[in-house]
Amino acid sequence: MTAYHIKRLPPEILPDGASVTWSVTGGGTVSRLSGGVAVWPAADAERWRRAGVPAVLAPVAGGWILAALVVAAYVLLFGLSSASAAWGGGGGTDWLRYPGVVLLTALPFWYRYVPVAALPAALYVAVAAGLSLARPGDSDRPAAAGHLLVLAVCAMALTGSCLRLRARGRQRALALEAAGKRRFPLPDRVPESDGHRGHAQVYLGLALCLVAVGILTDGLVEDLTSGGVGYDAVGQQRIALVLLVAGTTFGGWGQLAYRAARRLHAEEQPALIVGVRAGADGRHWICADARTRTAPPLIAYAPRASDTRDRTRLLGSGSAYGVGNGHHDIDPKHEPFEAVLYGTLAEGDEVVLAYACAEYHRHQEMGRMYATVTTAPLRPDRRHRLGPWEPADGAARQQERLREGRERAERQRRAQREAEERRKNPPPRPSRGSSGSGSGNRHNGGGCGSSCGGGCGGD
Repeated sequence: MTAYHIKRLPPEILPDGASVTWSVTGGGTVSRLSGGVAVWPAADAERWRRAGVPAVLAPVAGGWILAALVVAAYVLLFGLSSASAAWGGGGGTDWLRYPGVVLLTALPFWYRYVPVAALPAALYVAVAAGLSLARPGDSDRPAAAGHLLVLAVCAMALTGSCLRLRARGRQRALALEAAGKRRFPLPDRVPESDGHRGHAQVYLGLALCLVAVGILTDGLVEDLTSGGVGYDAVGQQRIALVLLVAGTTFGGWGQLAYRAARRLHAEEQPALIVGVRAGADGRHWICADARTRTAPPLIAYAPRASDTRDRTRLLGSGSAYGVGNGHHDIDPKHEPFEAVLYGTLAEGDEVVLAYACAEYHRHQEMGRMYATVTTAPLRPDRRHRLGPWEPADGAARQQERLREGRERAERQRRAQREAEERRKNPPPRPSRGSSGSGSGNRHNGGGCGSSCGGGCGGD
């Protein structure tokens, strides 16, 4: 028994009391008509895509660019500068400017995962770098260049974070406009993620931060009680820096994921008919619909087994779901399938997708159609590597599937017959000592047949 994704949604999978009507124009594009669950027109979906930030400021690309700039700034400040400590410290351990170093290191990670926290962090680091540049004679040329690069990092982080937060609001507004004013409860037996989403990241982040605080406290106490000798706690600062950056990133990321899950399950949500296409790497990409071939992938999610529930309810079986009405199975890696999306649509949000799958038994040509629901957070990925697609011929695909099923059943029957024959007619067992019968015969004939050149005691 195998489950297959169904191309078009059967009416039974829509929310109670909801309906939807499609209209296909001469150019092959889908237009939205009135109905309980809205269809997302390709033109509106394109507006949603253009509302995002430029590619250079996208979460992944922007995070890598910021990381490269931060490394270059560290090389200038700590590697090439002949001045005192880059953040203005003299001998010993600099504690006053240590928070600025931590925040600068965390900026690429916070920009990628916690853009809200990147805003105040960039402001703090920019002020500290500006004050260092304003003090005459406090730094040489490499240090001055490093501070200028730090200001550039802060400017990019500030601009990108503001644009990303603004883009999230605009995209949510566009998706809500397309969905209309009606709200629906989540489907039955939907996996509830608000009980676990983000908890592991928050606890891990808290543990890392507590360890870092302990290490810093030990170094600070040793420095204060050293009697003016100047205790060197730089090693402890470095270890704590790594722990603080990782801990705050995990903690912030988990907190945002938890809040998104709470928003999804706390109240009724808007609903849209969308298309979903699977990538080779396991990510699934949401498109405007599953019928417009020119509709590009918009945003991704990664379904997990714990967040997917199969066969939540029976949708039907028989000739009403046969070939010719779009209720045929497809390969989701080759073309998209229809799904009902519940929730807001923007980076970092969490949504529920309900779609239909069919299960075919060996002796049932039509099989049964069930509803499947998946709860997943939306990822900030942009590179989908999905090419154009062509709709599959439902009749040809069904005949091919039935042929493969018959061949598979015939192979199983043949294997069962062969196993039954082996049980009825087991092969003869070799008698004891048969492996040495040849040598025994030679021994009985008066010789051992060996090359030892002497007797073997047979006489």
